[in-house]
Amino acid sequence: MKKIVRQQNYLKELIESQENKYLSRRTLNCLIRATLEPLLDKPEISVVLYRIINPEGLTGLIKRLEFSEIEAYDYSDESDNLRERVWADTEFLCVLTHRFVSILLWDNKTDDKEKVRYYSVCNSRLQSEALDIINRNSIQNIKHFQEQFRPDRRDNILLNASWRKLVENTDEASKDAVLGFAEEQTAEISAQSYDTNTRAIAHEIKNQLSICDLYTEVLKRYCKKNEIEDDTITNALNCLTRAYKMANNALVGLKSIAVNNLKPHSLKALINTAENLTKVYFECKNIRYIVENSVDEMILADEDKFIAALINLVKNAVEAFGIEEENLKNGKYIKIKTEKSGDFALIRVSNNAGEINNPEKIFEAGFTTKSGGSGLGLMICKKSLEEQLGQLTLEHTGSDYTEFVIKIGLV
Repeated sequence: MKKIVRQQNYLKELIESQENKYLSRRTLNCLIRATLEPLLDKPEISVVLYRIINPEGLTGLIKRLEFSEIEAYDYSDESDNLRERVWADTEFLCVLTHRFVSILLWDNKTDDKEKVRYYSVCNSRLQSEALDIINRNSIQNIKHFQEQFRPDRRDNILLNASWRKLVENTDEASKDAVLGFAEEQTAEISAQSYDTNTRAIAHEIKNQLSICDLYTEVLKRYCKKNEIEDDTITNALNCLTRAYKMANNALVGLKSIAVNNLKPHSLKALINTAENLTKVYFECKNIRYIVENSVDEMILADEDKFIAALINLVKNAVEAFGIEEENLKNGKYIKIKTEKSGDFALIRVSNNAGEINNPEKIFEAGFTTKSGGSGLGLMICKKSLEEQLGQLTLEHTGSDYTEFVIKIGLV
């Protein structure tokens, strides 16, 4: 019986012989793209030999190669081009043209999963070393490719294009690295400012525009049923106008750093406006809306943002009721109650929709108890009120009731 002697992984030995430092996977992908993309953009007579067993981030590029007219040979373990599976964690990309030959080898077996050891030559007499090793383990004889593609060193158009692409890709990678470092250093700030101002404002716009949409439907139904104009229509139109104004102001805030407009306002007037704007959430719902608005004092606030916070709390309270609360003993209710406490006004927003799960997380960005929720509303409310020198806290949650409290200074 003939004894089979397995080949060594000579590619790995070649990589180690060049004594290069480690290369990050991001930079490796840049090198691969820099080598292949100029050829794929302007195909010419060429051959590509590749073994890429970890195609993350390169899948589209490989598919482009497979469906191009370029002659290409895959040396993955599943291909029919290998004599023996001796290369294990070693991969390569070899591009051979009449004007440009590039050999890139790398080995994934390192102490750091995000880095590889590599070997690289371009238009060098040393290109034959790697190609000879590949040929010894290849079913396809690639010797004639080595003879066919001997670049003219005076004509390096493709080589220059590759290096330009490499510079572009590496530049993008460095930008990503800087951004990644910045994100890591400012993780806590990002959680608060929410990257973020944009998504926070978008959330507020969504709430205000939902009011406009719902009131439009109320208006249509009322007109169709009664064929007359009365106070209901007038109030609905006023609410639509106000909601659009709030949405517009939020959009303006995207262009400005100083987006808080703190002025003295009547607390009673602010609560009345919020009550009118949120009544639409109670349409066709069996929920009592109780407003005890007895504090007639001035507070320092941003009118639109203060009202927006109240709207969000009421909207959340309405959405907190489920089917299981339909038969509550005392019926479903949501209450807004104002109180005076020393130099502060307290606005209590409560409901009997049941206990909040994980109450310690409710002000965290991304945390939500609603299936379609963004997990931004309460975080935005809390941050907005703090910017108005106020506070938002969850005072109580249990099977009997849940209550949020806004505390803000009197003028």
